[in-house]
Amino acid sequence: MATAVPLALLALVALLAPGLGVAFPSCDYPVHLWCSSWEIAVACQAESRCANLSRPAAAPVELSLFYESLCPACRGFLVQELFTTWLLLPDEVLSITLVPYGNAEVGAGPTRCRGRSPRHHQPRSDRLVLQERNVSGKWHFQCQHGPAECLGNMIETCLMHEAKNFSTYFPVIFCLESGSSVTKNLEALDGGRIAACVQGDTGAALMHRNAQLTEALDPPHQYVPWIVING
Repeated sequence: MATAVPLALLALVALLAPGLGVAFPSCDYPVHLWCSSWEIAVACQAESRCANLSRPAAAPVELSLFYESLCPACRGFLVQELFTTWLLLPDEVLSITLVPYGNAEVGAGPTRCRGRSPRHHQPRSDRLVLQERNVSGKWHFQCQHGPAECLGNMIETCLMHEAKNFSTYFPVIFCLESGSSVTKNLEALDGGRIAACVQGDTGAALMHRNAQLTEALDPPHQYVPWIVING
């Protein structure tokens, strides 16, 4: 009978431990360290006692948009949905990657850039033509909506490369995509730096990288806009 009381007390203490400051088996830290970090507070089940300890920020949602600069459906999504959502949400909530490239298609007009039900899609090998080719060490591109789209893709890619900061270049891309022409204001962008990128080897190299990112999609994209969430 001598051990009955201690065992009963231990059982009661276990039930009341969160309020009494008793360590749990997974907690190997002294009481004075329980609020030193969120990880320790969780291990010791002391979150409610650590009022001054902020929770770690959740990882942002990663959204990648694979699109074509002159595709009507792509422009509609970027201008009317993605940009407005980005404006409304805090910076730490949403991380956006833009990949202007897309794919040219066999026997398809401009409306083919709109997403449709998978049952209407032909096999990818029959549906797409080679959009980039290397000629004497230089990359050349063919786009679904013609040379103007290739130029628009490269302008926006060079803008991202030169501006670096998403908050700087995304509003400019929004203006380009929401205006009557994506390409007509090239010379007005940043004192010619964008034009130098577009007309030089840098722009071609950046577009080749976009091609690689697009081709690496798994599963492969079937239309644009193609939206990937958290990989």
